[in-house]
Amino acid sequence: MEVHHHPDLHHKRKPWKEYFLEFIMIFLAVTLGFFAETMRESISENQKATELAKSLYQEVYADSVNMQSKIKLRREKAIQMQYFRNYVSDSSLTHVSDKFNQSFEWSFILTSSILFEPNEGILTQLRNSGTLRYFKSIRLQNAISRINIVNANVRNRNGQEYTFIESSIRPFSLKHFDFKWQDEFTQNGKLSIPEALSQTNFHSTRPPSVRNLKDFKRGDADALAGYYLLIVRSTVQIYYAPFIKANHELLEALRMEYHFNGE
Repeated sequence: MEVHHHPDLHHKRKPWKEYFLEFIMIFLAVTLGFFAETMRESISENQKATELAKSLYQEVYADSVNMQSKIKLRREKAIQMQYFRNYVSDSSLTHVSDKFNQSFEWSFILTSSILFEPNEGILTQLRNSGTLRYFKSIRLQNAISRINIVNANVRNRNGQEYTFIESSIRPFSLKHFDFKWQDEFTQNGKLSIPEALSQTNFHSTRPPSVRNLKDFKRGDADALAGYYLLIVRSTVQIYYAPFIKANHELLEALRMEYHFNGE
């Protein structure tokens, strides 16, 4: 008959110091793992923040350049609108010049080209993805909040201008502007309106004219141009000026935080 020997399952208890040492080792391993993971996440967030900041800087800087271009267009438009107003006040409308038609084009045809549309690709990403938290600087966060507000105000103003253009400017242009003259002026569409208006020595082969001249009312034309001129100027003063300030503050905050250069 076989005899089975059972192992002795009763181990000798370790000294309490060994248990304490094992506890310390486990605790240190978990703590170091936690700190390593936290550091890894922090480094990753800092890298993402730098990438987003660079893209945001490029977007906002491009807006600042575009804004100056739109303001330049509006200033020239204002000059041409004043010329148009002065002309219709007392000059002949039976025989008009190319210069008059160009001022007509500046005043009533060149409309959407003067509207500034802010870029909001990165700003929208920051708002919707929650990555704005990567930016720890309070100054930078406040600057982003301000640019979001002025961008919204500019877009609302664009809507107001466009509504006025569609309801008042467009009908007047369709009734009185000489679009056959414009065909030659733009080389049958080869030139954009701003490109055509930049020509310095244009002379049409056919005399320009005011369409439906018998219905052209000088006072109404002057008032329409005058009110539109008021809109064009007030947009710059009330909406574009705050944008320029907020845009500058955001660029400065990004330069300070991430050491970007001025371009």
